[in-house]
Amino acid sequence: MIYEVCQKWIETPVLVSLATQTTSVSKIPFPAVTICPESKITRQCVNYSKVLRMRRDGLGHLVTSRENEYFDNMALLCEAGNHKIATDTARLADYTEFLDECKSVSLNNSYCKFGGVVMPCETILQPIITDEGLCYSFNMFDVRDIYSDVNKMKYLSKIIHHPNWDIDSGYPEDLARRTDIYPFRVFSSGAKKSLTVVLLTKKTDVYYSCRDFSLQGMRVSLHMPARIPRPNQVFFQVGLNELVNAQVTPIYMKTTPKIRDYATDKRNCFFSKERTLKYFRIYSQGNCNLECWTNYTIQECGCTHFYMPRDANTSICPLANKQCLQTATETYAVSHYPKKQGKKSKGNLTNDCNCLPLCTDLNYNAETSRGKWIWDDANAANVGDLNKYVKDYYASTVNIYFKSTNFLPTEKSELYGIVDFLSDTGGILGLFTGFSLFSLAEIIYFLSIRLIENYRQFGYWAGQREH
Repeated sequence: MIYEVCQKWIETPVLVSLATQTTSVSKIPFPAVTICPESKITRQCVNYSKVLRMRRDGLGHLVTSRENEYFDNMALLCEAGNHKIATDTARLADYTEFLDECKSVSLNNSYCKFGGVVMPCETILQPIITDEGLCYSFNMFDVRDIYSDVNKMKYLSKIIHHPNWDIDSGYPEDLARRTDIYPFRVFSSGAKKSLTVVLLTKKTDVYYSCRDFSLQGMRVSLHMPARIPRPNQVFFQVGLNELVNAQVTPIYMKTTPKIRDYATDKRNCFFSKERTLKYFRIYSQGNCNLECWTNYTIQECGCTHFYMPRDANTSICPLANKQCLQTATETYAVSHYPKKQGKKSKGNLTNDCNCLPLCTDLNYNAETSRGKWIWDDANAANVGDLNKYVKDYYASTVNIYFKSTNFLPTEKSELYGIVDFLSDTGGILGLFTGFSLFSLAEIIYFLSIRLIENYRQFGYWAGQREH
């Protein structure tokens, strides 16, 4: 039984349990919110559905070279079956320029409100390139503070917010009562302390041919401010002329100080500054997975997706490499596990990425409710100056707020301390043998001091000889 206690202490020294006290939402940032319009490109650049229809009908020769070029650029965002036939037109030097030039949703005619205060969207939403194309993020670290200097992507954000928060240490104590620190936080829950964003999509820019089973409007992803979002994977949908309320509950993992004394393979996690990545200044499991996926894509195709970080010697994959990108996506997903089982793998991942989770981590869980929004009734929609867009635009609205002022985090602590280990082993010995510390002292006494003293006094280990 003592052996089993030792094995448990060695193999699983870290215990995850609920914390003993609740935490206020003022101790953590308001969630970073990344919003991605489903309409990727404006009709002013190319009529995507029209070009697709003409190509399928064998009328591709009637499409202009400019339309062909812009249509081909959508191959990395739309259904692969739409782009089986490719033209030989040259691609843009930077995919970011194309997405910014042809964006269908602009912040100039959007509406934003945070904490009950109406704010210009350009000041609180920063454009960012993700796996969903051009998106807009609120309360996220500036990408220059997340990506390292190795990354040569073009950044669209012009307003730089330097963070006052760190996942391991939280907000500085001397700024505990200030409300102007970044990332933003709130001191209470409820809709009055919410983020409200209204994005407008022009009716002529709505098309469903880009993807199968897609809903127009926007997709919303909640994440930690220091993490690059992947809205293609985790999101909730906001449709056209729809209002969605999202009640957020934080999922916060804390750690006790003694956890740092354990090796990473024992505690099975990293602290944010404990491991260095090539393309990122800040470690997180999501950032590490993105870097591993990037390295694998470069290894297989010699280039990257448009949303991936890259160094000066790596370029965005041209349309001719689209099949390679698709194949790499499939093989990467299975490249980790078969190798551990001693089987052959379809993938060729050269090393283990070892993307362990953060020891102190923060995620956000959202409960959504939705309903139709009477956007085209000027008397029913109170959105300030946006009433002039009623006739030509659809509106998609999301309202995000904390569900409760306090929440109960989880905590990583050591399973056994020295005192706990001695208590368990001593209890087992006492139960089965009547063993105690006095017994240990007696054993030491009779095996050493008593024998030595007998030999000194009587010249014999067992004591005085009988005659």
